[in-house]
Amino acid sequence: MTTATTNVSATSTSQQTINNSLASLANNSQTFLTLLTTQLKNQDPLSPLDTNQFTSQLTQMSGVEQQLLGNQLLQQLVSEQGVTQAAGLIGKTVTAPGAKTGDPAISGIVTGIQQSNGATELTVGQNQVLLSSVTAVSN
Repeated sequence: MTTATTNVSATSTSQQTINNSLASLANNSQTFLTLLTTQLKNQDPLSPLDTNQFTSQLTQMSGVEQQLLGNQLLQQLVSEQGVTQAAGLIGKTVTAPGAKTGDPAISGIVTGIQQSNGATELTVGQNQVLLSSVTAVSN
């Protein structure tokens, strides 16, 4: 069960990092565009600034934004894959370790699934079992 908790924590942490990075990038993009606009408004018309630097910086900002969005989409795909895998377990009997060390193993028929904090959970009787903690599956 420790591994499952670590996976949930890692997923939540990576999602939070992506969200923070996107917010920071949006702020930096807005600041950059404000500076760019101010520079263009105040430049000397007889000696304009080199546009290659502006274009390069805009391209870099756009590239970073696309990478962050790509990471977010990959994380969603991985999450959906867990739901698809779990859906195949509905109606089957699964076994997983107890919630705490020393608790008896949880075994029973899967009656439902849900996503919680980026982790896929199975409903086994009155218990919620992380998909990653399942140790045995039988018909």
